[in-house]
Amino acid sequence: MKSTTAMNAASLRSPHAVTVSVPASVANDLGKMNEVTKSILGRLGCEGCHSGFDIRYLIERDFRVNPDLRIEGFSPHVGF
Repeated sequence: MKSTTAMNAASLRSPHAVTVSVPASVANDLGKMNEVTKSILGRLGCEGCHSGFDIRYLIERDFRVNPDLRIEGFSPHVGF
């Protein structure tokens, strides 16, 4: 059994983690996911390289409704 200290250390967010929240329509389309990945990597410094980054894709499951009754997604808080 792991100690509490070991469990807490394991649950800490990696300093190299990048969280990307995408709608299901994007997550289920390989071409769109490739485009998203390229764009995210570009923002991180190099469109063709994941090196040094732990990219975590989440399917958007949290929504809000604006005053015009339009449903909008928003990124969840993950880690610290």
